[in-house]
Amino acid sequence: MAKSLTTLTFVLLLIDRDASTKIPVEVPDYEQSILEEIYGEELVFEHSSREVEVEDFDVQKAFDGLVSKYQSTAEGDRARKVLFPKLRDLEKRLGIKAGDEGKKAGKKASKAPAEDQPSLLDGTVDDITAGLASLSDDELNALEAEEAAREKPRKGVHGAIEAERTARAANQ
Repeated sequence: MAKSLTTLTFVLLLIDRDASTKIPVEVPDYEQSILEEIYGEELVFEHSSREVEVEDFDVQKAFDGLVSKYQSTAEGDRARKVLFPKLRDLEKRLGIKAGDEGKKAGKKASKAPAEDQPSLLDGTVDDITAGLASLSDDELNALEAEEAAREKPRKGVHGAIEAERTARAANQ
């Protein structure tokens, strides 16, 4: 059985923590956006990058690694959920699907999935309310959990989610 090769781009980043502390970290480039979300884009500097060929790259394992790495802090978990709430979001970012062989991955892409529920959280309560009908029940639950995990959860968002659930129940 032939081994599949996937090319990932790794970036060496310097995270500016304060005037005298810069933390170097090397991560796959898809992880850079999470660090920028946590620390702020203006404090994460790309120093260099290199391409690495990875045999039998497993997107599921990469996703599970992100979850495991960032779930230990509320801020890290929120940043990961905003950018990669589901496996398919990492697959889109890499341009591959679980099980695809020999595809290129890790090239620069947009920092966040274009159309996914987490972008709703960046909007106003009215924006969020308008987008709720297009979400599945699982996505609605995930959105509610993400809102509850915020430093300052919004009562209006919680109310809109409950109203959407009530409307769905009435239409069944």
